[in-house]
Amino acid sequence: MINFLEEYCRPFEQAVELIDTIPGIARRTAEIIVSEIGMDMSRFPSAEHLAAWAGVAPGNYESAGKTLSTSTRKGNGSVSS
Repeated sequence: MINFLEEYCRPFEQAVELIDTIPGIARRTAEIIVSEIGMDMSRFPSAEHLAAWAGVAPGNYESAGKTLSTSTRKGNGSVSS
């Protein structure tokens, strides 16, 4: 039985395979990335904007020379690769 995610990503197989070549990214994770972000990168002005949207960019809050917080957002713990 083919699951929904595999079926959805079938038209984007080339992108899934390319993302899967990144060290630490398994096929399931590549499929999730494609399904969450999509193929249209024009909505992200830069790679930094995409990282911030995905929650993997650390915060950079500074006031009067003092760093207040540099944490990243909490991700979805229920998704595994």
